Amino acid sequence: MIRPVFLDTTVFFDSIDDDRMKTIMDHAKNAGFTLKTSITVIGEALTQMRENRDKDRYVPAFLDLLDVWDINIHYPNDPVRVLCYIMGDEEIDSRIIREVTDRTHLAYAMAYHSEFFITSDKNMRSYRVPKKLEDVGFIKPITLSLQDFRDEILNKR
Repeated sequence: MIRPVFLDTTVFFDSIDDDRMKTIMDHAKNAGFTLKTSITVIGEALTQMRENRDKDRYVPAFLDLLDVWDINIHYPNDPVRVLCYIMGDEEIDSRIIREVTDRTHLAYAMAYHSEFFITSDKNMRSYRVPKKLEDVGFIKPITLSLQDFRDEILNKR
C-alpha cells in the first residue's frame, strides 16, 4: 500500500541540520512511504538556502536529499489552482491569512492526495481548510511534525 508523504520546506532544512531528523525520512523511505513535494517547495527552499551564509552546504545537501529519497516533484494542475483560489478567497482560519506559500504547499499536498503533510509550522498543523473544499471531496492530509510522524506513524507500523 502506497502511503504518500508530502514534505514542506522546513523538513529539508531540519534534515540537513540534524541527522536525527534525516534518519526519520530515511526510515520512511525504506519503509515504503512515497516521499513527495512541489515545485513551490523546491523554489522556496532553494531561495532560502541561497540567501543563507551556509549556502555552499545547504544547496548540495538539498539536491542530494531529493535524489536519495527519490522525491516525486509535483507541478501545477487544475486542482492545485482551484484549491489555492478557494483557500485564498475563504480565509476562515486567520492564523495563515498572510501565509500564501504555506497554503500553496498544502494545496499541492491535497491535490496530489497526500496522506501526510510533514512540517514544523504549528499553524499549518492546526489549519482548517474551508468546508467548501471538504464538501467537494478534498481532504487535508494528516499534518504532523517530523517527530510526531516518527512517533505516531513510523513507530506504530
